[in-house]
Amino acid sequence: MDDHNQQKLTAREMVRAHAYPVLAAVSSLSLLSIAILLIPQAVKTHRYNRCIDAQITMRASINPKGGTDPGKMNYLKAVEHCEGF
Repeated sequence: MDDHNQQKLTAREMVRAHAYPVLAAVSSLSLLSIAILLIPQAVKTHRYNRCIDAQITMRASINPKGGTDPGKMNYLKAVEHCEGF
């Protein structure tokens, strides 16, 4: 087989010359596919976190004691609401 300089390369030299670019391409495609597959989970988690924040804010604002601390019960109720219970 000939390379760009018209030199004859053995099979081993051909593998060594082309293994790095092939492995780099496979690695890049793998990372890209992993990133694309994680997008729906990231969107779901972001929406869940926004729901929790809104619920805690709402529950803390209607607290009869007037406290601004959300408290554990408000958090648990917010989780129940956002998870659909």
